[in-house]
Amino acid sequence: MKRVLFMAWLCLMPGLAQAHEVLHAVERGKAIAVKAYFADGEALAYTEYQVFSPADAKIPYQKGRTDRAGYVAFVPDHPGKWRVQISDATGHGLDLDVDASDATQAQSAPIASWAFAVRPLLGGGAVVAIFAALIVFYRRKGAGK
Repeated sequence: MKRVLFMAWLCLMPGLAQAHEVLHAVERGKAIAVKAYFADGEALAYTEYQVFSPADAKIPYQKGRTDRAGYVAFVPDHPGKWRVQISDATGHGLDLDVDASDATQAQSAPIASWAFAVRPLLGGGAVVAIFAALIVFYRRKGAGK
């Protein structure tokens, strides 16, 4: 009987060990999002994190707590390897390097700031041109009587 219980315990051991393994997923866009979760799918919700920039690896660029789904999001301002540390009170967590070279290139695409000034001017010019054409049309129509 003891042997059967011992064999059952050995069979369950790998499953119990994996339940505390911390996995992650990285999503990129303008911001980089890192999701931290255990092997059983449970998120590391409201867990403390720190993000370190490649420009300064000693002082955290950002720190706080993950959201209830286990996400950390940050907008990189320098290309390179960013370090994300997530750890809970029991010592579970991860220390991850995230490559942000693609995100900063996409983010650093020039924004046409001149468009904010030109669009109102073009709109105002179009309105003036329409009224000028109407005035000329009505004057010619009135002069022909």
